[in-house]
Amino acid sequence: MRFSRLLLFLSFVHSSLQSLDDTEKFWTEDVSTGIRYQINSESALTWHQAWKSCQQQNAELLSITEIHEQAYIGELTKKFSFAFWIGLNTLNFNSGWQWAGGSPFRYLNWAPGSPFLLPGKICGAMNPRKNAKWENQACNQRLGYICKKRKLSSNSDIIPKEELSPSKCTEGWWPYAGHCYSIQRERKIWKDALTSCKKQDGDLASVHNIAEHSFLVSQLGYKPTEELWLGLNDLKTHFYFEWSDGTPVTFTKWNRNHPTYTNGLEDCVVMKGQDGYWATDVCDKQLGYICKKKPSSQSSEKETVEDPGCQKGWKRYGLHCYLVGSTLLTFSEANKTCEQSKAYLATVESRNEQAFLISLTGLRSDKYFWIGLSNTEERESFRWTSGETPLFTHWNTAMPGKEQGCVAMATGIASGLWDVVGCEKTANFLCKQRAVGVSPSAPPVQVPAAACAEGWDEASWADSCFKFFVREGNQKKSWFEAEEFCREIGGNLVTINARKDQILIWQLASDKGLHNQAFWIGLLLLNPDEGFAWIDGSPVIYEHWDEDEPNNSGELEHCVMFNGSPQMRWNDLRCEHLLNWICETKKGTLLKPEPQYKLEYQATDNGWIIYEDKQYYFSKERVHMEQARKICQKNFADLVVIENESKRQFLWKYAYTKFRGESYLIGLVISFDQKFSWLDKTPVNYVAWAPNEPNFANNDENCVIMSQDFGFWKDISCAVKNRFICERRNSNYSGFAPAVLPPLGGCPETWLLFKNKCYKIFGSKEEERRTWHSARSACIELGGNLASIHDEQVQAFFTFYLKDVANETWIGLNDINHEQSYIWTDGSLFDYSKWARHFPFRDKYIRTDCIAMMKRSADEAAYWENTDCQHNKSYICQMDSKPELFHSTTAPDLDFIHYGNSSYLIIPSKMNWEEARRACKEKSSELASIFDYYSNIFLLLQTVKYGEALWIGLNSKVGYGYYRWTDKRKIIFSNWFYGEPKEKMACVYLEPHGTWKTAPCNEKHFPVCKKSVDVLPSDPPQDIGKCPESDHISWIPFRSHCYNFNANEMSWAQSVTQCVQSGGVLASVEDVAESNFLVEHADLYTSKTSGFWIGIYRNVNGQLLWQDNSALGFVNWGEGQPSEDQLDYCMELSASSGYWSTLPCSSRKGFICKKPKTILKAPANVEDAKKRKAHGHMNMWILLTLVLIILLGMGFMIYFLFKIKSQSATEREARRRSTLVEYSHALAGKDNENDSTNNKEKNEHSIV
Repeated sequence: MRFSRLLLFLSFVHSSLQSLDDTEKFWTEDVSTGIRYQINSESALTWHQAWKSCQQQNAELLSITEIHEQAYIGELTKKFSFAFWIGLNTLNFNSGWQWAGGSPFRYLNWAPGSPFLLPGKICGAMNPRKNAKWENQACNQRLGYICKKRKLSSNSDIIPKEELSPSKCTEGWWPYAGHCYSIQRERKIWKDALTSCKKQDGDLASVHNIAEHSFLVSQLGYKPTEELWLGLNDLKTHFYFEWSDGTPVTFTKWNRNHPTYTNGLEDCVVMKGQDGYWATDVCDKQLGYICKKKPSSQSSEKETVEDPGCQKGWKRYGLHCYLVGSTLLTFSEANKTCEQSKAYLATVESRNEQAFLISLTGLRSDKYFWIGLSNTEERESFRWTSGETPLFTHWNTAMPGKEQGCVAMATGIASGLWDVVGCEKTANFLCKQRAVGVSPSAPPVQVPAAACAEGWDEASWADSCFKFFVREGNQKKSWFEAEEFCREIGGNLVTINARKDQILIWQLASDKGLHNQAFWIGLLLLNPDEGFAWIDGSPVIYEHWDEDEPNNSGELEHCVMFNGSPQMRWNDLRCEHLLNWICETKKGTLLKPEPQYKLEYQATDNGWIIYEDKQYYFSKERVHMEQARKICQKNFADLVVIENESKRQFLWKYAYTKFRGESYLIGLVISFDQKFSWLDKTPVNYVAWAPNEPNFANNDENCVIMSQDFGFWKDISCAVKNRFICERRNSNYSGFAPAVLPPLGGCPETWLLFKNKCYKIFGSKEEERRTWHSARSACIELGGNLASIHDEQVQAFFTFYLKDVANETWIGLNDINHEQSYIWTDGSLFDYSKWARHFPFRDKYIRTDCIAMMKRSADEAAYWENTDCQHNKSYICQMDSKPELFHSTTAPDLDFIHYGNSSYLIIPSKMNWEEARRACKEKSSELASIFDYYSNIFLLLQTVKYGEALWIGLNSKVGYGYYRWTDKRKIIFSNWFYGEPKEKMACVYLEPHGTWKTAPCNEKHFPVCKKSVDVLPSDPPQDIGKCPESDHISWIPFRSHCYNFNANEMSWAQSVTQCVQSGGVLASVEDVAESNFLVEHADLYTSKTSGFWIGIYRNVNGQLLWQDNSALGFVNWGEGQPSEDQLDYCMELSASSGYWSTLPCSSRKGFICKKPKTILKAPANVEDAKKRKAHGHMNMWILLTLVLIILLGMGFMIYFLFKIKSQSATEREARRRSTLVEYSHALAGKDNENDSTNNKEKNEHSIV
């Protein structure tokens, strides 16, 4: 038992260390400071998601407080070309720039032009492309991010413990936490103020935590109208603030939009305003100042200073006295204790009173202090135990958020922030009572309330005016736009402080018939260090959340709205949603004119919307995709192509604001093999899929819609009717300037010349392979760049020469600068793409910004994938050809060109197909046959020399009704053009882009001839094997395959699934004989179904392919078939005639499954069995030896750990080890026995 526990313990320790290793390896430590950093370059998150991710790792988003730290981070990130989130923000609307996590904002490194003041641009990012300088961005952007993890003890100095020994200060100075403070109101410039403080044995005040700041604001006699110099300045090093007394900078509290450098001379810092927050100012201003010094002496005993009007031990502030408790009590016990002193649990009526209480408690070691607020009586409303109405709140992160309980004020890092905690928990407490001799406050003089402006709503008992702004279409606003609108008028978004406010708004909305509409209100949750807050600073003491709200879904929902329910309940929502809004102003406020932001769209006479150089039609009718495209084409347009983010934003915002709640078909289609293509053949250089899209549901979603959810895309069945968007060029579009062709040139030695460009492939040796950025740098050093591809011919050229390269190969395509918007690194136009199946794809956790040519199966050789730029791969360099290296070429050589086991000759003379065949025969050859992907590419490259189509040897007349090669080879590879082959055209040519087309045999083209030393393959035996026997599926044999005819009607995609489940695929048809076999058996089912699905489908390029990947060499089309441009149509075989026709894939038909016959294998020979058995015994001995070594190692560990002294204990351990060895032998013997049994089953003749 003891041994087992030891093993378990050691296993746990090992796994823990391993886990720690795995975690820590993602962090980089600055050895000079011990601080660790995590660069998350492969993630793309919003600012709040990034902040949450760091916190989950016991870290914070990066803060930079030292110049050397900025230099270190700059070095870490210099290889990246995209921005990273850092902890910089101005999410607290009552104060200025700050670091998430509480680090002081004492060092500035803004990029030129930043921070720029635009609504919502309130989060900070660091941009390596701008020397790692900082920019302010919209918090909902998705970027990489950097986490920072301090030493475990690094926060201990930020909030010091309360000074235990009381201080004695000279007259006119006030003690606090081991120092003395004095406000000097004689106005001086900053340097003279500093000199004055030094003459008094002090310095200009330094402030090191929120408690000390709160003391200055609340207990020193500070007036909100004052501006007082502090010791903070950046006179020594510009943009780097230091305290004049030399103490470390551990805390800052900037005013809104500060620190700032309007004139570039604001090098000194003042404390000013209602909250005593800080601002930069020119040092030559004459202002008052605060001095700070060490006390004249320390008292040996704590003296109790009695404040006038207060009991002994109580502290006076304003009209009240306060007691800091010294016992941990529950909320009700604390309240009773206060009542025994004719007091009550403290209320907090203002920021100044809050600051006073922080100065009393902030440095205490207790975690919480009870104040008199709770929502135990009514969950939605918070009330003071004194009966007073709350006028102020200061919630902690995500509070109150539907929590129910009692409220306590935190200390330490979160000093002064309020948490809702269980009332039965114990905490210290704060009591409050009116000072003796203070007369009760006179009731406020009732000033006749001013009337509200015309068009604004009011209630007699309310001191505010309200206005509902209901807009249509593009006039709705995001939360930040709505708040800015209200501010420009003279108010804010509406605040709801009590149930009666909620009822008032509901009544006003109901009277207007608006209570079912969604409106922005002024509540938000942006500051990561605090909870919900009203934008006007009102207390958050009432909530009216809908069920399961707030949920901050995906860490993206930070603004609050009336959700459109009859009760006008609240929901948190993404701030960029476009909604109506409600403004609130105080009665008597002089209102400014409403800002006019009308966004007018230009339109043509017939209603098409103009954007840049295109026109757009947003349909109101709903049709399926085929009909939508026909409507567009009748208007000289096509379904819209979306190639960048700005265009998606324009289309979505117009559609959302004009026809809210609608989705629109766009021109992107998906083929059965899950490749994407724009209908007009525009390359797919940008994608904007919605979460979990495309999902290829049931393999029948071949069309794409732009959804109402911010315009992101979803795949959908083409048969589903939707609205659609057409796109066309402006009629006055002037076209393109004529292209200037570069002069012809040549290439350096070892480089390849193609289409007047020079190329070189690197990476045949592993040490040559590089990351994408390193490969680009290498190409630039050679005078070029990574290769770009602009047509099928260059793609074929690379494919051909990469055939023997062992791994993937970088090209110059990337989306590093703008996510999902692809560009060539050489600056050339993105006008061609060759994406592999499932690419390009997006992963929210991995950055896949660089494009490589793949090394996959032959049919996708050199197709493109987006992948991690940091992988080492081969690469292709490209540069312009050099005119000085140009060599004039003679006419093409008329000799045969060798490739593989064949030789080819192009005869540069146009002739019909029969003449072409005779011309080849005269040269002892045949019209060329093409048997694989690479030989097709080889011939394509030959066409580039001539720019002409080539007759090839494929013909349906020589194949008894199906296509065969004239050299008697069967067709095992095909590369048909869109809609090909056409049944009534027997002859085939290779066009210059590499695809095959049928044509009348009297057309005239160049012939391509072929000689081959390959032996003509014989047809494989057709009748070997047998079909499976089943009770529920009847398989019918024909040649080397089995067929199942199923008359149960279903869609094409369902039929595919059924065939796969039975071990086959939908049937392919090789020739007339197979077609006749299918027709003969299909005819038996005419009473049950009119037709059967077969396995032919059309991909995004319009090519007809068999599902089982066999070559298409036979067709049996009905009259007028196949129909054109019907991607979502599939092929049926008529049960009565056997002809093929196209039908919508959602139609219900029978289906034919096909699978190879089962070939019975001959039994293995006896010698193989012996070898297998001997090999098995050898493996068993190796395993046994390893087990013995491990067990002996464990024995030594046990010996040294327990220091076994007694011989008897040693013998017991030895016996235990012996038992384990015997048990291992028993297991090994059992395994040998099992192996032997298995061998017997596999080979009846094996000898044991």
